[in-house]
Amino acid sequence: MRPPIIGITVHVAEVAAKEGHSEWRFQVAARYAEAVSEAGGVPLLVPTHAAACRSPKDLLGAVDGLLLSGGGSIPGQYFLDHPNPSLRDTNPERYDLETELVRLAWPENVPLLGICRGHQTIAEALGGTIVPDLRRAGARNHYQTEPPTTATHQVELVRGSALAGWLGGAATVNSFHRQVVDRPPPGWRATAVSDDGWVEAIEAEDGFGLGVQFHPEWLTDRHPGFRRVFEEFVAAARRRRESRL
Repeated sequence: MRPPIIGITVHVAEVAAKEGHSEWRFQVAARYAEAVSEAGGVPLLVPTHAAACRSPKDLLGAVDGLLLSGGGSIPGQYFLDHPNPSLRDTNPERYDLETELVRLAWPENVPLLGICRGHQTIAEALGGTIVPDLRRAGARNHYQTEPPTTATHQVELVRGSALAGWLGGAATVNSFHRQVVDRPPPGWRATAVSDDGWVEAIEAEDGFGLGVQFHPEWLTDRHPGFRRVFEEFVAAARRRRESRL
């Protein structure tokens, strides 16, 4: 029996090519695919540009689980120039396709894992809300300058949550964000909080649904619990695939 296929969404942006023309390009850190492969899944990169992919329904038919990646560098100046930026504002092309994927996937019990931006997208797509700019909310800087393999702040984990079972009562994580989930969507709950009080993870009450504000794919060598995030996600995708055979 083949391993489960995990779709990984890929950031899209219109850029100026060196020849002078503009073109759409895809970009995603290879570490997402490495983490999925190490956990026993087959990574399949999913473009987030409507003209370059099949319909979201067709895409979901090809995968057993869906990982919404982070990434897509957003200049800090963007948040200063826009008085109340939404997540969609920062990349409408990507946001529209990812939210449609999430809204189709969740009722069909497709396991979902969202990382950083992907965590925020899942929350909004299913009815939650986000804080659009932490600096305007008076928070400290949550965008570290250290490499992603370096953990820079602690999160407290809710007792009884999946994350607490994998990581214990607290964990030290990395941080690369200027927005944050404020209110989880219906049927989900906050299961990790930063040391200054912001939501760092959400989990679904039923099925496999997990969003994390940090980047566990870069922390798998620090703590076996971060590997468990991907192992349990891939295992849920395997169970779903087997249930459909």
